[in-house]
Amino acid sequence: MADLRRRISHLQNLTERYQAQEGGRQGRILAEMVDVLREMALDVEEVSANQLDLEEYLEEVDSDLITLEDEVYDDDDLGDDDDFSEVETDDDEDAEYIELECPQCQLNSFYNGELFDREGIQLTCPHCGNILFDSDEDHLVMDDDDGSEVDD
Repeated sequence: MADLRRRISHLQNLTERYQAQEGGRQGRILAEMVDVLREMALDVEEVSANQLDLEEYLEEVDSDLITLEDEVYDDDDLGDDDDFSEVETDDDEDAEYIELECPQCQLNSFYNGELFDREGIQLTCPHCGNILFDSDEDHLVMDDDDGSEVDD
């Protein structure tokens, strides 16, 4: 940043020196351009300083998060190499899953049965994004062979 400020200061000195000799429109334009460059350099310095502050803050948050994870999770809870997929909850053991075939891509997907009882929810195919269930309409949004929709 110091090099940028030095170069802009040099341009400003050159502009002042030649503007005094020339005194025309071009000199005023150059002087204005140098002023804009100087303001931009100050803004870049401010953004750089803010970036450094943000990086330091993020490192502190990361350190605090690591400390919190160490306090909350035991090594036994995480399994091998922090593999979160092996952590099971009681809710997953009792959950009933429903298999639906997407009429769009013909791929099967599994959905938690409790989702069908909730209001304001749409279930979409994870493969193609087609809407399979809309709780506001209270039925599966799938086509039968005859073209009619299947009610839940």
